[in-house]
Amino acid sequence: MAAAADMTLKNNAAANVTFNPYSVEQDAVEWTEAGATSILGTTRARLTRKIPADKVNGVYRTLGKLQLPVVNGTTGLLDGTVTGNFEILRPAKLSVANVDELVARFKEFVAQAIVKTAAETGAIPT
Repeated sequence: MAAAADMTLKNNAAANVTFNPYSVEQDAVEWTEAGATSILGTTRARLTRKIPADKVNGVYRTLGKLQLPVVNGTTGLLDGTVTGNFEILRPAKLSVANVDELVARFKEFVAQAIVKTAAETGAIPT
């Protein structure tokens, strides 16, 4: 298994944002945004796994969470946190290639304008 390492994500301006490992547990790892100026306003990414007891017929679960807190520039208080979650369920009988295909399509789905609009306004196609 790979050791926890820095992770780079692109922000809305397509600039790289580095995240450093913050907490490493047996079934979870959490990263925090490097160079954050306050604990309150620190963006966090978390990845967890759940391995089934039945490794032949069970379902592997991978969960991810990204939290972007928004701090008020005037008061210094937290205005709120925008959060995104995902869960990937892989029946043990299915291949890694099936996961690769799902992840590729999932990335494209999240990148669709209709997803962004739904998150911003609640509107979905009818």
